[in-house]
Amino acid sequence: MEYWRDWFLEQNAVQPSMIIAFWDFWHLSENWTSNTPRKQLEWLILGSKMSLERAKQKLDMYYTIRRLVPELFMNRDPRDSGLTDLHDVTRYVILPKLTPENCRTCILQPTVNDVNKFDPWLLHKYMFMVGDIRMVEDRSVGDIFVYDLAMISLGHVMKLTPTLLKKCEVAASEAYATRIRGIHFINAPPFVDRIVTMVKSVLKPKLAARMHVHAVGDLESFHRLVPKSILPKDYGGSYSTMKEISDLLRKKVDDWRDWFLEQEKVFADERLRPGPAFDENDLFGFSGSFRKLAVD
Repeated sequence: MEYWRDWFLEQNAVQPSMIIAFWDFWHLSENWTSNTPRKQLEWLILGSKMSLERAKQKLDMYYTIRRLVPELFMNRDPRDSGLTDLHDVTRYVILPKLTPENCRTCILQPTVNDVNKFDPWLLHKYMFMVGDIRMVEDRSVGDIFVYDLAMISLGHVMKLTPTLLKKCEVAASEAYATRIRGIHFINAPPFVDRIVTMVKSVLKPKLAARMHVHAVGDLESFHRLVPKSILPKDYGGSYSTMKEISDLLRKKVDDWRDWFLEQEKVFADERLRPGPAFDENDLFGFSGSFRKLAVD
């Protein structure tokens, strides 16, 4: 990890003075009450394309959005029954190996097709918990998201509401500095067009163009874009299995349990914010048209 951290900092010209300035900004701000790890500040600078001002905005949003979206950022005990039940129906993994372009690949694989057991809010809560850990322990130039639709029905799709998608989009781009390099739907069912249309509704054209659909059994087209050398055996690779990687990640999240419990009361104090407080309608645009996801 330290090798990759140093490499990414060097390649992206992140100067120590920039980190120090960010650190000073953080500690002088009155509306935050937590010590943010230095490596997390580095992540935000990298995700902001070396813009200190944009990194400051994302750090502000990182603590602000916890109050605005409690469905995703509160009650995050990894041993809570809801989160433990999630692992019985879904696997979410971060592949250990980077792509040749130094991107990180994330795969979501539902393991049962019972729509009654599908809770998209819990699923995305867990994904953001993994995101918190990655800010400290991971480095890449961007993310590739892979969604295995083999077990997905129209009932699952109906649970992915515009409200959920919008809140996840804002959190990922504005608070977690996510830089999406590709989105892949594999084992796509006949109704995949509905999924693509729904997802594109909150994306800018530049990011929508990075979406790829691969029909059921068509891993060859997928491998042309995501090499087999980094993939688990489930998808034609030779590196471990989805279950093994998922179990390791689950243990990693549990190792962070004390941190997640401590963070329950850590969010921006709007009473101390200079200027107007953040409003949910202003941020998510529910009273008007949806804002589009910013893309590098």
